[in-house]
Amino acid sequence: MFRILATVLMPLLVSSCYLTRQGYKQVELLASREPIDDVLKKNNLDSRERQKIIFSKNVLDFAKSAGLHVEGSYQKYVKLDGDAVSYTVQAAKPTEMQLKRWWFPVVGSVPYLGFFNRDERDDEVRELESKGYETHKGSVAAYSSLGWFSDPIYSSMLRRSDPELAHLYFHELTHRTIWLNGGVEFNENLAEFVADHLTAEFFVAIGRKNELAELEVSRQDFNLFKSWLEGLRVALKKNLEDSLGQPELDRIKSKNKVIMLAISKKPAFKRFDFVGNAPWNNARILAAGLYSPDTAAFERAAACFGKDKSGRWTGNFLKALEKLAETLGDGFLALNAMCAR
Repeated sequence: MFRILATVLMPLLVSSCYLTRQGYKQVELLASREPIDDVLKKNNLDSRERQKIIFSKNVLDFAKSAGLHVEGSYQKYVKLDGDAVSYTVQAAKPTEMQLKRWWFPVVGSVPYLGFFNRDERDDEVRELESKGYETHKGSVAAYSSLGWFSDPIYSSMLRRSDPELAHLYFHELTHRTIWLNGGVEFNENLAEFVADHLTAEFFVAIGRKNELAELEVSRQDFNLFKSWLEGLRVALKKNLEDSLGQPELDRIKSKNKVIMLAISKKPAFKRFDFVGNAPWNNARILAAGLYSPDTAAFERAAACFGKDKSGRWTGNFLKALEKLAETLGDGFLALNAMCAR
C-alpha cells in the first residue's frame, strides 16, 4: 500500500550525478520496451501474465472514459529481472518528526530518493546513517513519469491481484493527470482517493463486484493500521517534546520505548499485517504517514463539485481541483475552496 512514486527518476539535463545515473537507467528501461500486441503474440508469457495484460487493456479503457490522461501509457511491456523496478530511501533525524527532503527540477521538493539499482540505494542509506539519520528502505513495482514518457507495464506489476492491479493503474494515471509540485502528501492522498473510487466503479461495471471483497478486507486492515500509526505519531510527538533538553541518547532510548510499546499493541489484522516484524523508526513512521490518506476532505470536495454518474466526473473534478490549486498555491486549500464556490 505504501507506494513510493520514484518521480525524481527523470533524465533531466542538469549537473547532478544522481539524476544522471538514474536518467541513464531510465533510458535503458525505455529502450527495452516492447509493444503489448507483439508481446501477446509470443509464447514466452505464462497464462497468468497474458491474462493480466489483457485485463490491463480493459482497465485503461475505463480510465480513459473516466477522464484520466492515459495518452499511450501502458501500451508497452518491460520484463524485469526482479520483483521491483526501483528502490527507495527515506530519512529522518532520530529526535525530529519530519522527513529529510530533496529538491529536483520539475517535481520540486520530495521526501525520498529513488534508485534503479539496489546497491546504489544501499550506498545512499549508509551515507545518510553516517550523518546521523534514521532510514527506511523500500521498493516499488511501478512509478509514474508524470507524462514525460509513455509509461510501460513492468512485469513486477503483474504479480498483483486484479483489484490491486486496477487500483495501481488508477493511482498512477491520476498522477499523470494532475501533479502539484512539492505537494507529495496531497498528490498521494488524491491518487488513493481516485483509485479507491474508480476501482469500485470498474469492477461493478464489468460484473465482478464480488472480487472487491478481498480489497475491502485489506482496506479494513489498512484503516486499523492508520489508527495505530496516528496513535504512535501522537505519542512520539509528545515524548520528544517532553524530553527536550535531555541528552540525545536518552531521548532516543525513550522514543524507542514508545515505539516498542506501540508494536506490542498492534491491531489484530485479518488479511495483512501492516505493522509486521521489521524495525520501526522515525523515517519509517513518517514514510508510512505519507501514504495513509485521510480521504474525508476529498470526499467532501467531490460532493461539492457535483459528483454524478456521467462517467467522467473524475477527470472534470481533477481539472477543477488543479485550477483552484494553481490559483491558491496549495492542494489542500483547493479542496476546501471547492465547497466555498
